[in-house]
Amino acid sequence: MLKILVYLLLAYGVVGVFVNPWVPIVFYYLNGIMQPQFIWPWTFPEFPISLSKILAIMSILALFKSIFFRQVSFGVFKAKQNLALLAIWILFHLSDSLSPFPIYFAGVTSDIVLSALDTIVILYFVGLGLLSNVQNYEKSFKYMCVMFAFITVYYVYWANDMYFSQRWDMFTNGRLNSPRGTSIGDQNALSVLVVMGMPFFLIGYFYLNSKIQKLFCLGVIPVLWHSLFLFGSRGALIALTVTTLITMRMLTKHQKASINLEKLKQVGLFKKFIVVGLVVGVLTQGGILLSRTSETAERAQSQGEEPINPRLVSWMVGKKLILNYPLLGAGPQRFQMASQAQYPGESVHVAHNTFINFSANTGLPVGFLFLAMFWFNYKNFKFCKQNQIERYPILDFVDKSCAAALVAYFVGALFLDLIIFEAFYFILMLNLAKLHVFSKLIEQPTKQVESIEPVRANKMQNRVY
Repeated sequence: MLKILVYLLLAYGVVGVFVNPWVPIVFYYLNGIMQPQFIWPWTFPEFPISLSKILAIMSILALFKSIFFRQVSFGVFKAKQNLALLAIWILFHLSDSLSPFPIYFAGVTSDIVLSALDTIVILYFVGLGLLSNVQNYEKSFKYMCVMFAFITVYYVYWANDMYFSQRWDMFTNGRLNSPRGTSIGDQNALSVLVVMGMPFFLIGYFYLNSKIQKLFCLGVIPVLWHSLFLFGSRGALIALTVTTLITMRMLTKHQKASINLEKLKQVGLFKKFIVVGLVVGVLTQGGILLSRTSETAERAQSQGEEPINPRLVSWMVGKKLILNYPLLGAGPQRFQMASQAQYPGESVHVAHNTFINFSANTGLPVGFLFLAMFWFNYKNFKFCKQNQIERYPILDFVDKSCAAALVAYFVGALFLDLIIFEAFYFILMLNLAKLHVFSKLIEQPTKQVESIEPVRANKMQNRVY
């Protein structure tokens, strides 16, 4: 049955190249982020070349077709975010070529990382082009949002199914592992992916008209929390808390302006339900998280000189490596090798922080460019807010959901190495495409909601980040 479904979707993707060109890129990200071949390895069809390459080729063909029929707005490629990503890409390759550690050992070699980054960057720009068409923005953005929400729902279902089916072989020290073979990483990275998907349901509750859809969004939240408790990631719990509070803030702050948000009373009740529910969930179901935290503190007290968290050792070593190799770093995937060579006895395997990983492995400029991504997206969010993006419901939904998802990623990245994390680049792409489409729409206002005043003209109107 699964094989038939995959072939049908591939056929739909081929048709989409000529009819709905955004369809192949949706399927590419569905496969790239979800990685279904590792979830169902016993029944997933095998292809002469990888499914990812097939979908990438289809997406590129769709872009060429769209360019030929003048359905691509090239202005979307001029954004500062794109220049930053290109600079990161180039510096990665330079760092690898000029590394002071040409011979090294690592669980994943730099060739694999660079190959993955090449694909991510290329398809990022392909996706931007395909989503830049203002004429079909509603359908294309809905497809993208539904796809990402589906991935979140499936992993939430998968995690809970492992628990209720008593698949204890999938647990280690009380923590549920991620599906074997995926490049998502361990349960910590998968937890971040789930938290990034949560805002699409918290915010979607107020943008959907069907009561069944609203109840579905509401029902996903408790089981989503439970899946995170099963993964046992403390960093993800912090990301969950911060993202929830920021999402609630968005709903409260913009409720009067948005045409799709409910009355103040309903929003207030919703906030109380979510916040109280989260507190109760952590206290009743988050035992593994609370016990890990208390055990870490007790171990630190008993051992005296040991830090309260081993991540502190990694961060200090990373800081030293940054100071020693500030321009191009030690080289991609050289963190462990460089730390053992430079600081015997302090060696660690990974940086446990995405900024430190970028900076120590590939240079401080790459680290700052990584941080600049969040600044560009903050300016993106401010621009949309000041120009009343709420007049365009699907863009408003994307705006808030992507902003909250980036907060989730940023908090998770404080504790994890999330350099090759396709969901992050997908959200960057989707959020920038939304900004470009919105900028085009407000340049030539269309009839949307008559009760909303015309867009204010201001000096930011033509700025794209």
